[in-house]
Amino acid sequence: MDAPELQQALQIHAIRAAQWQACSRYDEAEYELTAALRVAEREAGPASVELAGAAANLGVLLEALGRPSDAEKPLRLSVRIYELIGGLDHPRLAVPLSALGAVCRLRGDFDEAERFYRRALALGDIGSPDFSQPGATP
Repeated sequence: MDAPELQQALQIHAIRAAQWQACSRYDEAEYELTAALRVAEREAGPASVELAGAAANLGVLLEALGRPSDAEKPLRLSVRIYELIGGLDHPRLAVPLSALGAVCRLRGDFDEAERFYRRALALGDIGSPDFSQPGATP
């Protein structure tokens, strides 16, 4: 499968998952996001932005469904891949880091949750103007 076909396949799975979620059909949404994860792993490889994105999408869904133990593995995979390909300040890290914060909060590990949340928030500050400085406008 070439790159445009892969992107199209992943997009179709994501759209279907969103449609299932909108209908409160979460098992079907999970099926689509799991299928996207498998396609990304098979076609793009183990250290690809496609796999990181698919893993983040699945993890976010599972976290939102109140399944933190199921969400943690794909979210940590996403973080590892984004860090590998883009470093510790890869902008796409914010989503899986924030979701990992929620996972930790749900299991009662508030210190670790805070660390993930702070790291995700700091990524949003990279390249943003410092509005506390004179002359800066929001």
